[in-house]
Amino acid sequence: MLEHLSRLITSYNIPVYYVGATTHIRQVKLCVHGFDPVTTKNLHFHEFPTPPFENPPPNPNASHKFPNHMIPLLYATIHFREPVCSLVNQLLGANHRRVIVIYDSLMTWVLEDIPAIPNAECYRFNGFSAFYMFSSYWETKGKPFQPETEIFEDIISSENCATPELWELWNK
Repeated sequence: MLEHLSRLITSYNIPVYYVGATTHIRQVKLCVHGFDPVTTKNLHFHEFPTPPFENPPPNPNASHKFPNHMIPLLYATIHFREPVCSLVNQLLGANHRRVIVIYDSLMTWVLEDIPAIPNAECYRFNGFSAFYMFSSYWETKGKPFQPETEIFEDIISSENCATPELWELWNK
């Protein structure tokens, strides 16, 4: 989704710097549909290598369907904090008056230093569906109403849609 947002932004002749792990950047370049991100004007990629980390295979028999094998990779991105901060400072020093950082909600810790940089702003991109957001909010509020439709009886609780390891990571 963020790659398509990047495409939209570049269509207004605004430069976009797509930052991520080398593996993720490769996936973006290979899996995007509808345009070639490598030849798109004003779309620049900054790949950061990840340190070695445990890479367990997916467990097709897991009780949760969340790809828990990805958790170690998410923890490995902690070291992106300094390189991303340096990149933002470099962009501001290169005649950019303002830098806007749009980030995935699981990367909040990477951007902790950005709000302290003058002329830099951060916005979290929420890739969750509106239905998930509504049901999560509804559950958090104690399910204050019971809709007349039976569809709500089958809603999976937010506790059951992810593993404890993901909730631990999210809380950090």
